[in-house]
Amino acid sequence: MHRRLSYALAAPLFLAVGLALTGCDRRAAQEASVPLEGLLVQGRVVTTTPAVNGCEAARLAARESDSTVSLTLRIRSIYRSGQKCSMIMGRWRISTTLREPVGDRSVVDATTYETVRPQG
Repeated sequence: MHRRLSYALAAPLFLAVGLALTGCDRRAAQEASVPLEGLLVQGRVVTTTPAVNGCEAARLAARESDSTVSLTLRIRSIYRSGQKCSMIMGRWRISTTLREPVGDRSVVDATTYETVRPQG
């Protein structure tokens, strides 16, 4: 659990440092992979609920094999110079659709390389 917490804290920190160093303009959009949170599977749809603020966008990508579903959650800055946006963190539902239901395949968080147990 301690390892997962350190990943959860490190990725947003690196994103913030990157934004500070680049001046937060649209030419230097920063993106970071972050650990999955609150994973839910319903048929072929996989959903997670990351914490993002008004200057960020999240996307969930899946790579599938016969034995594994590997999921990557990426959060990127969408801040544009002069733009006003809320820095208050909120939880958003981010989904992706698999080619086939998870079934008996292992689900792996591609950021932490840990096998996760989704709900559903």
